Order: sequence, then C-alpha cells, then structure tokens
Amino acid sequence: MANDHIELNALSALFPHQVARTADLIDLGLTGASVKRRCSPGGPWRTLLPGVVLLTDTAPTRRQLVQAALRYAGKDAVVTGQDALALHGVLAAYPRGRVHLLVPGSQTIRSGADILVERTPAPPRPVLRHGLLTAPLARAAVDSARRMQTRAMVSALFSEVVFQGGVRLDELNAEIVVGGRRGAGLPRQVLHEIGTRIRAAVATSARELIVRAGLPPPRWNVPVDDAMGNPLGTVTGSWEDIKVAWDVHAFDFDPAPASYPIALKRGSRLAASGHLVLHTPATQIQSNPKGVIAELRAMLDQALARTA
Repeated sequence: MANDHIELNALSALFPHQVARTADLIDLGLTGASVKRRCSPGGPWRTLLPGVVLLTDTAPTRRQLVQAALRYAGKDAVVTGQDALALHGVLAAYPRGRVHLLVPGSQTIRSGADILVERTPAPPRPVLRHGLLTAPLARAAVDSARRMQTRAMVSALFSEVVFQGGVRLDELNAEIVVGGRRGAGLPRQVLHEIGTRIRAAVATSARELIVRAGLPPPRWNVPVDDAMGNPLGTVTGSWEDIKVAWDVHAFDFDPAPASYPIALKRGSRLAASGHLVLHTPATQIQSNPKGVIAELRAMLDQALARTA
C-alpha cells in the first residue's frame, strides 16, 4: 500500500485531464485489484469506459469524456464532430451525447453507448487542442454537418467556420468528397449557396469600386471560352473597345478546387486574344481599394496609349 500511495500522489500530473488507461496504471506498478477497488462505489476513482479510469470521484467534464474516448480507442483515434468544433472554439458547437471519433479503416474498435466510431480510409492529420488529438476545423465541420437535420444549422456552422474561422470553401468541399455520399447532400447544397452569395458580394464590390473611381463602366460578367470553345467561366469586367479585362477572384471562398487553374487559363486565353488582363483578389477591394483603383487606371491608360 505504501508504494501505491507514492505512485498515486503523482498520477494527476502524469495523465492529462486525470484520465488514464488501466493498463498504464498497472505499468506504473499498481495492481489490477487496486485499480478495481479504487473504482468501486464510494472509492476515489470511477470507470468511464472499459479499461479507462477517471482519477477523481467527481462527475467527468466533457473534455474528460473526450479524453476517455480517445484513450479507449487507441493512439490513432482523432476526435471530430461537435466536440472537435468546441475544442476549436466554434460558437455553433453543441457537444453532447456520444463522442464522435475517427479511426483508420483497419481498426476494429466499435461504437458504443458513449462513443461513435467512424472508420475512414483517409484519417486527417490531427491538431492538438487543449491537449486532445482533434480533427482539423474543416473536417470537424463537415463531419458535424453530415449529421445535421436542418439547412439553418448547417448554414450557421459553415458561415462561422468560413467567415470567422478562416476555412476556405474548397477545403470544406474536399472534405465532403472524401467522406462520400452519406449525408453529403445538405452540406453540398449549403456550400454552393454560400459560394453564390460570396460571388454576388464580390460582383457588387467591383461595381461599386468602378463608380467610386469614376472609371468608364465595363461590360460585366463576360463569358470566356478556350480555343476549343469550352467555357472557362466569366471575367468580371471587360472594356472590349480597348481590350482590357478585369478578373476579380475569390479563391479563398470558392468551393471549386479547380477555380484557380481555370482562372489562369481564362487569363491566358484573354491575353492570347490581345487583352491586357488584371487579376485582383477580392479581398483587396476591401483592404486596399485605392491600390486597386490605381492598378485599373494604369492598365486603362496603357491600353489607350496602345490604341492611340
């Protein structure tokens, strides 16, 4: 009992969140009988999951439950879903019920009353949040969205992680693709809607900037095709009489991962047809409008001089 007492004094410092596997406690020198006794009714510890112990007799916190689930599932497990969102600081998170874990497809661990185990062929590289192995924000958001029942909930979640959490729409799209079809319909629809709203806002900002600058208005949303006649999307504005094209892009907020190379092809196609092309990140219209106006003026002046 003396050895037990000496070891027990240091256990809280050894195990984050005061959660330990029984096997680890035995490796430290405790006996199985001692661990079992301390987890008995009225004892100083309690069992959270088979083979996982809380080193206190108080009710477990949510983070202690997450740590218990991770220790139960093994070293390759990662917490995702609502608990991961909460660990990332997402306000729309509401962790309750079963702890959602991701494990490699080869794992045999099963779901239970307290944990939801999802096998995945593409486990994410975890990040450490509050000492817990956590799925990246984009993956956690998509895993949560797949299990949401209403458009409003998915929209609120995606809007927060995009506009406040800095997650790109193409990151969310990639995670939806990785996860397959199950539960993907609603998240994919909401993602498209957010992208549409962002593109509309970008177009409005571009128009307002032209008015503010006092520049001649271009033809807006001009379609561009490649040499074979395949569509390459639209250029934001085109002064066709002097062959100037303005392509405002919002790659950080575009759900299509291929949007950037397509934009480059669009610019190359316009340049091949004799256009001067100005590429402007949408964020610069807000952060540096005077700089964008100066670039537009310089390109228009260059085009006018060329046609003089």
